[in-house]
Amino acid sequence: MQGRVETFLSALKDGLGQKSPAFESGFPKVFGLMKLDLDLCPIELKGVDISEVERVYRDAISESLQKNTDVDAAIVVLDEPHAFLPDIQSPYLRCKALLMTLGIPVQSVRSTTLSQQPYGLGYTLRNIAVSLYAKLEGTPWTVAQDRVIADELVIGIGFAELSGSRVSEKQRHVGITTVFSGDGTYVLGNVSRECAYSEYPDVVRTSMLSVLKEVKRTNNWQPGDKIRVIFHAHRPLRRIDVASIVFECMREVGSEQDIELAFVTVTHDHPFFLIDKNDNGVPIKKGSTIRKGVYAPKRGTIARLGRHTRLLAVNAGFLIKRPETPLPTPLLIKLHEDSTFGDVDYIAEQVLKFTSLSWRSTLPVGTPVTIFYSERIAELLGRLRGVPNWSTTALDVKLKHSRWFL
Repeated sequence: MQGRVETFLSALKDGLGQKSPAFESGFPKVFGLMKLDLDLCPIELKGVDISEVERVYRDAISESLQKNTDVDAAIVVLDEPHAFLPDIQSPYLRCKALLMTLGIPVQSVRSTTLSQQPYGLGYTLRNIAVSLYAKLEGTPWTVAQDRVIADELVIGIGFAELSGSRVSEKQRHVGITTVFSGDGTYVLGNVSRECAYSEYPDVVRTSMLSVLKEVKRTNNWQPGDKIRVIFHAHRPLRRIDVASIVFECMREVGSEQDIELAFVTVTHDHPFFLIDKNDNGVPIKKGSTIRKGVYAPKRGTIARLGRHTRLLAVNAGFLIKRPETPLPTPLLIKLHEDSTFGDVDYIAEQVLKFTSLSWRSTLPVGTPVTIFYSERIAELLGRLRGVPNWSTTALDVKLKHSRWFL
């Protein structure tokens, strides 16, 4: 496989030229990097039992890092059968845990990707390049924002159950906070300590205060500055008013500033649909009479349900994969009644912009990254928790500003 890996890395570095318009120039030129050095770390798996594969990967990586500690990111190439092993035997997950503990973000590539034809490989390389650049703390692109105010933050609040136990006393939960500037630039991420559900309000308060104080210091808020903070949550929590907690934290940290606050839930879990009977969809391919997305409203369509509630269409046209795909479910956006910033249409438009910032690919996703990132973090934390000697410490220190979870 080494020859195919070398060819793949060469294409990532130098591009595919006219073979693929999606990735002509290569990773360094696309993102304006001065230099890109790639060091190979061969893994010898001949005769290795499948239960030992992850150990061989880890040993090879450890040996390589002893020779060269100046590593910014790692690409782990997986043979197809090894990509679907149980988590405890997964070379991807075990290597990710090892490297992230050292503050090194990881990008995985499956062996089937190496065999793609140049035209299709270009699109894959483009997505890998975007994701890798974001993991290296780069910002592939941003969106327009309101420049009238001194600072605007959009903060995603996530919640993850890690234990899976049905006994409530044994369940362990973490709070996940992702902070963005108003233009979509990723500022930082925070994972709280594990706790019981009854402890969660205090953990959220402690975590949020820490995050807001750091942002205030980093962004150099001055007395009298007008600061707008919009919180996104996927769903309300049982018997916990998260909005009241974060509003209280923000007023404490921003006591010298002119603060505007909004708390919105953003979810697909609702009974509503949007239908545009005048929309004929788009052809499934050039010249085809078969169409997909029929009756799906244009992306960005906003419908008012009430004073504080909007429906937002985020999936339509070319984003719908097949003609038999059901009508997309819009996002339901609901503003908390205690919010002091009440422009729901502005918030809905901002949610739409944030669906185009996933940085796992160049295509939009179905939820804003404030929610999407929290879901990705929760999924990976649940898996990494079962890895021996895994610690989340690096996530709040060395990888605080990296999109390690992409």
